Amino acid sequence: MVVGVDGGGSKTHCAVCDTSGELLGFGRSGASNWETVGLEGSRAALAGALDAALGHAPISAKQIEAAVFGLGGVDWPSDLGRLEPIIETLQLGGQHLILNDAFIALRAGTDDAAGVVIVAGSGTTVAGRNRHGETYRTLGQGGPRFDDFGSAPDVAERAVQAVARAFTGRGPETVLSARLCDLTGAASVAALLEGLTRDSIAVPETAAIVLAEAEAGDVAAREIVLDAGRALGGSAAVAIGRLNLEAETFDVVLAGGLFRGLTETLWSAIYEPVRSLAPGATLVRLEAPPVVGACLLGIEQIGEIVDPETAHRLAEACSAEAGISI
Repeated sequence: MVVGVDGGGSKTHCAVCDTSGELLGFGRSGASNWETVGLEGSRAALAGALDAALGHAPISAKQIEAAVFGLGGVDWPSDLGRLEPIIETLQLGGQHLILNDAFIALRAGTDDAAGVVIVAGSGTTVAGRNRHGETYRTLGQGGPRFDDFGSAPDVAERAVQAVARAFTGRGPETVLSARLCDLTGAASVAALLEGLTRDSIAVPETAAIVLAEAEAGDVAAREIVLDAGRALGGSAAVAIGRLNLEAETFDVVLAGGLFRGLTETLWSAIYEPVRSLAPGATLVRLEAPPVVGACLLGIEQIGEIVDPETAHRLAEACSAEAGISI
């Protein structure tokens, strides 16, 4: 029996399964990224999701043979020292592994955990693993300071910039002006920009709108999407080079909210720098919840081989529990 956990800045999923991929229990709770909710908040969220999952499973915590925690906020070796005491309070039997949540998304989207993953949601991380077990990961800290560009909030900020440029005459007219006004209820572009400068209007979540308008031909929106795609694809190319994957056949897994409305423009912008370096790479969108990857790694931790049928069975069951259609 193994436990897999996917814990991030918005939610925590926990799954209990056996080595055949049969789901025995599933639980969910709120955010568990210690950087945003604190260590005690992280412990409470992890314990809540685990208790909910075990509440549906015919086993106790002590009967767990392996547990894998894919957590947001695991960015430096020092983070393990902070989180190990939290995991110990859960009193699970067997061994456990704590790792950055990008790696469970990679495992969920690949057959053997080898390849590259691009996570673009509330933040951006690119990670990879080769078949020798070597790994690579970007900082995943977001914002201009660390140059991790390509998240959904990054796209939303660039949409505001495009509207401002159009308003001041420094950029082309864009349908994003009207779309952001509609979204925020602003009576005019001037009112929108004034509200944004005075913090009476928050930057709206517009990534899906930008993707759609880029596909419809809006020049400003298209430039935003191309910039995001090239940045993400460029980071993936760096991972490919660092892991010596250029001559291999592998998947580049696309995970996170930005890819829910994956368009041809975004796909092509990501794929171009990847294909030029690694012709054997294939882009695949992650359909199953990342917690599946944590469970698969847990099964492999105890020496079992995961066949495609096991992975598919677990993915279907976890997706149903998480409300995802695959």
